Amino acid sequence: MVTQVSLLADDAHKNKEVLFDNLTRAAASVQTIDNFKQWTREAIRPIFPHETLGCGYGRIHAGGVGTDGIIAVDYPIEHLKDICNKAGGLDTPILRRWLMTREPQLFDGDVPWPDIPQHWFEQFQRHGMKNVAAHAVYDTERCIGTYHSFHRIPGVLGETHISMLRQLAPIMHEVLCRVIENLNNANAFEVLLSSLSIREREVLRWVAQGKTNREISQAIFLSEMTVKHHLMSIFNKLRMESRAQLIHRLAEHDACAQPEYGVRIL
Repeated sequence: MVTQVSLLADDAHKNKEVLFDNLTRAAASVQTIDNFKQWTREAIRPIFPHETLGCGYGRIHAGGVGTDGIIAVDYPIEHLKDICNKAGGLDTPILRRWLMTREPQLFDGDVPWPDIPQHWFEQFQRHGMKNVAAHAVYDTERCIGTYHSFHRIPGVLGETHISMLRQLAPIMHEVLCRVIENLNNANAFEVLLSSLSIREREVLRWVAQGKTNREISQAIFLSEMTVKHHLMSIFNKLRMESRAQLIHRLAEHDACAQPEYGVRIL
């Protein structure tokens, strides 16, 4: 019996090593927000079972770290909106406790902390978040902090979850930093957009809505040939090769646009 238990433990350990190997190899190809979400579902969820995940990131400054954005993976967006503070930023006691201790945090909704804010806990329960296992990385070299909060985790939270968080958080941090850098590079697209003329921007607005050249010509009272001329100029200025590529890029740009205030939810 002891031998069988030992063999089962060895098999579980080997299986975990295989999953972590798959996780790190798959991480190398993650470049976009969609890649990141797919990677967490396919590579992290088998290792660390959960239903929802929120990954926050922000710049480190003299007063601490501010949350610039959150990548929501199967996460109830309404819950994020409900826990925004008056300044539009997210306020969570889990992150506050991490900032005080710099240690992985486990929270069970059935056994809440005595000092948990009532409003936050009410929203936590209302959205069925169940529990939290969270850890963060304070990267002073990049001046970026990332926070990784897993929810609706099966079973009882304990030391195994803490150990897993310590292993996963540094990997997730590196991948998320790369995704953020790529996202910031998207600002270059803003520069290209600013080079368009007023008429080209008008044509672009209709293109983004999926309108054909004929429909655009009728909407803005130009000939189809003139619309086509403007479109070719837009392609050149924005470095696009096709209408489909242009529409896709515009959709990405709109989805990632920084709100006037508050936290960007991706």
